[in-house]
Amino acid sequence: MSVFRFRQFEIRQESSAMKVGTDAMVLGAIVKGSRPQSILDIGTGTGVLALMMAQKFPEARIDAIDIDPSAAAEAQINAENSPWSNRIRVYECDLRSFQSPEKYDLIVSNPPYFTKGLLNPDHSRALARHESALPFQLLFSKVAELLCVEGVFWMIAPATAKDELCAEAERVNVWLNKHIAILGKEGGAPVRNVLSFSLNRSENSEGDTFAIRNEQGNYTDEYKALTMDFHGVKV
Repeated sequence: MSVFRFRQFEIRQESSAMKVGTDAMVLGAIVKGSRPQSILDIGTGTGVLALMMAQKFPEARIDAIDIDPSAAAEAQINAENSPWSNRIRVYECDLRSFQSPEKYDLIVSNPPYFTKGLLNPDHSRALARHESALPFQLLFSKVAELLCVEGVFWMIAPATAKDELCAEAERVNVWLNKHIAILGKEGGAPVRNVLSFSLNRSENSEGDTFAIRNEQGNYTDEYKALTMDFHGVKV
């Protein structure tokens, strides 16, 4: 059995097309919220982000959705085996058809981001990896619909996609508040952006830079400090 062990929970990842990776770890650790009571994880995969949110925000109820039946089933198992099974609900559904009677204080997503090239012949992996399964236009239109007035949407995406993402967000009056350029190695070019959006327009969005590894290839002290509550790498 393929299992990724965190400090307070485990992720079984036999069936999910996309395994636990650095993107989810960085996003989940960076996400901030003002004591959110309701959280939505879009494209939950193994459920890792939903579980990180449950650990980080002990008062929150978390809904997690995924279009892939295998991923949703595995996320459900991981939620049930966690200390927070009573606070997490997993839904197998397409985001297009997802409805909620209430709006969310916090929405998170590690969406598919391959926008060019042939689709993977493995259907589940294609759903998990390819932007056509969750177009950015759809993502932001649903965020605009489901996010509460004072809520925040956090996501991670390739560094090259920032302008496209912001353009899609602005079409539905969702606005960039903060962007963090993620460097694979100190001194290198950004490989990812962690972005936060809200329904309230900010004239000057905040920017920052964060490196995962140092020039020697070891985790930076900043990365270890950021993630130690989850996977226990000590500074």
